[in-house]
Amino acid sequence: MKKSRLVYICSPLRPTSITEPKRTEELQNNIQLARDACTLAVYRGFIPIAPHIYFPQFLSDDNAEERKTGMDMGIELLNECSQLWLITPRISEGMSAEIKEAQRRRIPVMLFTAAGFVRYNGNGDVTDNCYTDTLDGVMD
Repeated sequence: MKKSRLVYICSPLRPTSITEPKRTEELQNNIQLARDACTLAVYRGFIPIAPHIYFPQFLSDDNAEERKTGMDMGIELLNECSQLWLITPRISEGMSAEIKEAQRRRIPVMLFTAAGFVRYNGNGDVTDNCYTDTLDGVMD
């Protein structure tokens, strides 16, 4: 595989809702968002890497040790990717670690917006508002 074709899909998995029915719905929506991003990547000629929807198939996100194992394996996969695609304005704790690692390794972080992709220049913190500077540099 050519490194230039691998793209890391970065979006939240864990729900933030409090009630169980809402949590279940939000989890399903988060999984669908990642699937849709993977489909977009394929149609754009990339090979999507989305460990947050793959690893929970056999590692529990609710078990701290298994979650850390999944995060570590995801970072290894990220290092093989040519870009990280940030798919949502909400940055979760796990996404923050992935974004910061991509930035540290100088892997371009691209933010998906309604107008197309823009280079993300934020700090990757969970408090960052990703869409504050999206009017400039739109890439399609």
